[in-house]
Amino acid sequence: MIKKKIKRVLLTLLIIIIILITAPFLFKNQIVQLVKDQANANLNAKVDFGNFDLSLIRSFPDFNFVIEKISVINKAPFEGDTLAYIEKLAIDVNFKSILSGGPYQINTLLIDKPVINGKILPNGVANWDLTPPQDTTIKAEVATTTPTPELKEATKENTKFSVKLKAFDIKNARIKYDDMKGGMSANLHDLTYHLEGDFTKDDFLLKTYLKIAETSVKSGAVNYLSKTNLNFNLELNMNMPNMKFVIKKNELQLNELSLGFEGMITILKDDINMDVKFTTNKADFKSILSLIPVVFTKEFATIKTTGKLLLNGYAKGTMHKSKDGKSDIFPSFGINLGIENAMFKYPTLPKAVDNINVKISVVNNKNFLDATQINVSTFHVNLAGNLIDAKVQVSTPISDPSITADLKGKLDLKTIKEFVPLDKDDAMSGGIKIDVAAAGNLSSLTKKEYDKFKLTGLFEINDIDYKSKTLAYDVFLKTLKLNFSTKFVELASFDAKIGKSDIKAQGKIDNFMQYLFKNSLIVGKFDVQSTLLDLNELTAKPAGTDTTKAKNKPITPANTTSNTAAADSAKIKGKVAEVPGSIDFVLNIKFNHVLFDKYDITNMNGNIVLRNRKLNMTNLNLNIIDGSVTMNGYYETTNPKKPSVGLTFKVENFDVQKTFNTFNTIQKIAAIGKYTQGLFSATIENFNADLDEAMSPVLNTMKGHGVLKTKNVSISGYAPFEKLADALKNPDLKKVVFENITADYEFKNGRIYLLNPIKTKVNTIDVEIIGSTGFDQTIDYTWKLDIPTDIAGSEASKAVSGLLNQANSALGLSSSINLPKTIKVDVGFGGTVTKPTIKTGFKSLGGASKNIVNSVKTEAVNMAKDKANEEAQKILADGQKQVAALKEEAQKLSDKMKEEGYAEIDKIAAQASDPFSKMAAKKIAEVAKKEVDKKAQAIINQAEIKSQKILEDAKTKSASMTKH
Repeated sequence: MIKKKIKRVLLTLLIIIIILITAPFLFKNQIVQLVKDQANANLNAKVDFGNFDLSLIRSFPDFNFVIEKISVINKAPFEGDTLAYIEKLAIDVNFKSILSGGPYQINTLLIDKPVINGKILPNGVANWDLTPPQDTTIKAEVATTTPTPELKEATKENTKFSVKLKAFDIKNARIKYDDMKGGMSANLHDLTYHLEGDFTKDDFLLKTYLKIAETSVKSGAVNYLSKTNLNFNLELNMNMPNMKFVIKKNELQLNELSLGFEGMITILKDDINMDVKFTTNKADFKSILSLIPVVFTKEFATIKTTGKLLLNGYAKGTMHKSKDGKSDIFPSFGINLGIENAMFKYPTLPKAVDNINVKISVVNNKNFLDATQINVSTFHVNLAGNLIDAKVQVSTPISDPSITADLKGKLDLKTIKEFVPLDKDDAMSGGIKIDVAAAGNLSSLTKKEYDKFKLTGLFEINDIDYKSKTLAYDVFLKTLKLNFSTKFVELASFDAKIGKSDIKAQGKIDNFMQYLFKNSLIVGKFDVQSTLLDLNELTAKPAGTDTTKAKNKPITPANTTSNTAAADSAKIKGKVAEVPGSIDFVLNIKFNHVLFDKYDITNMNGNIVLRNRKLNMTNLNLNIIDGSVTMNGYYETTNPKKPSVGLTFKVENFDVQKTFNTFNTIQKIAAIGKYTQGLFSATIENFNADLDEAMSPVLNTMKGHGVLKTKNVSISGYAPFEKLADALKNPDLKKVVFENITADYEFKNGRIYLLNPIKTKVNTIDVEIIGSTGFDQTIDYTWKLDIPTDIAGSEASKAVSGLLNQANSALGLSSSINLPKTIKVDVGFGGTVTKPTIKTGFKSLGGASKNIVNSVKTEAVNMAKDKANEEAQKILADGQKQVAALKEEAQKLSDKMKEEGYAEIDKIAAQASDPFSKMAAKKIAEVAKKEVDKKAQAIINQAEIKSQKILEDAKTKSASMTKH
């Protein structure tokens, strides 16, 4: 009995071991394919991953899942963007919960080296909204905790997952967020996150830790955080039945600034109740100083500071989000920042920044945001003798900001190096002055009630000279002067030299205050001039920048943001020039000289409007490659990954070779330009195309039509024409000259089509051309040639001369036969530019000649019969039988002569060997057979004469027959 039990136990253990070893392999492929299929079927994205591993051995008694290299690639309108990439995802699931069919208990979750790129377009479309366009509902029975007490029982039966986390970890994450609609962006580099807590319990302690090496947050033009080191430790008492969370131990650290929180949050069905406070853990001025990027340098640890810091805040009350968004309720809140008698000084620098006094409060004691009061009652700082003072008060910021502001200050830039350490290669000089005052309600400006709002003052910059190793060029700002008035802000002068480039501007901004306080577009109109604008220099990397490492660095999703999983990003050769979404500018430009990429542009002038992320051009004129261009249209970057253009433009006197060598697009769509010499003019109307990330047209999206004109262009070395010359045995056609071309064309379906046949001359040959060229270099053209016989090659001319001599001597014709002046030939071009095919249609000429000969023969016989019948009528009365016999004999002689003559002519014509000789033989045969017809007709004519004599002799004897 004991032996049987031992055997049973051993057998059971053996079965378990076999299951542990084989189960992952038995189901691995099915699970991998199922996950991929379901993800791609239910998401508007391409989901893929690398190795997929299942194991019971290393994590027993848990089931361990490991998935490597997970990628989520967006589809349109974010085509090719990497939304997410995870180097490794590891999950431990309780094995017993799997055997029992659920709920499945997750114990640990690890996300290693994720890269997240979140983006919102100006139209509000987010790239993480992966719901397919069609009405597809993704149903997943996944739940963790009950959201509210009322829903607990209802959701309990549907729960397939429970969470009892021993650990949830994110390691070495990179997160990028770009909200184009809201004008906000964030970059989080090297993020680590740890969370643990038993979510299966009603009450438990949640522990969480967050560390980010570099945190950057920007809204509009304001950098709130710039590469700030962030650490956050938090413990929460989690009461799940009541959804009440109490803050326990915690610390938020931003660089040197440390904040502590206390309070609680309760989540109800429709509301959130909160009572939360925060304050600084250390009343140290140095801690908040560390948040200023220009101050927080590698020498920050040695900085000397004095002064008191006060920073605290609170939020208390209920938050309620209404369905219509009009009756939202917010808790009361307040934030206070105070700095008293502070200073800082670097030991290695001669001067200090002192007398720093700041008092700022943001308070709202009611339940709606418009009750917020912002008060900067004190802001004073002495920057080594440069004084800055400001006071600002704002109320009713949502409905109608009421503003009182006063800002004054002077700054001598050459003194900055005396109190803030700069890189040894950096240098600056020049002066900044500001004195601006404002008072009134913003609605007064909107209503143009300018007498109710006060805005006066000026902002001046003079003789700023800036040099830095971070720039490939020096910057000299001779003057910038803004005059503030109630109606507008005048740009009285702007005169700058940036590297080799110079730029001057004048104009005005119409809604400066609305832009500052209502997040409106900034609207302005400016006249801009430049004698030289070298965009190549302005976009160049600083001297000494080592690009070798970047070029040789392996392309992985960790160092790219757009590709199919990442490898294709190496193909990106440029960066899209984005049109800002926050401006509405009208620019009247006059640039004498512009350098951009390979383009050398002169005399550029016209009207440009920057609005809604679109650049509109009106009558933009410029000279390039010795020709002139007039352009109207737009360039837009609503989706920077898919910019587009729409243009109508006219070019005059462009050199074909220079155009081909300058524009990459021409090289792709008109390869013939490589072999062409000459000038051309062209118009293009309604040209539209998407652009790639190198700002080159995506060829299969190009649409438009236009007209190209040229007086004289020559083409040599072009494979299709060389093959034509070989087919016609005329080497002169290897170099062709086109005269007076007018070509109507259109872009469509990846090809350029000629809309109407081109009628022109090619080397004195009249030709008519129709067809198309593909952007894939395929060609499909038909040429109708009218070739003069006197340009035939020597071989063809010799053969034709021989045929003529044989025909004239053998047939004894009364007149010599001459060649026709021209021969019509149809030529078809196919294949590609480099491997063309030619069809000349010569095979059909023999059949055509035979039809012509038969037609002439039939016509000659009919004419002879008519003549004979006319003569027979005159002799019928006297000698009808004799005349009939005479005519019959004459007809036999005539037919025999034609038969023998035609045969001899066809024999001679058959000796033609080349296409051109065959064309000539056809003409010789036609003339020779006409001569044979004349001799045959002579026999019949003689018979007719005799018949007439017979009829005349018998006329008096057969009067009754003559009547018939």
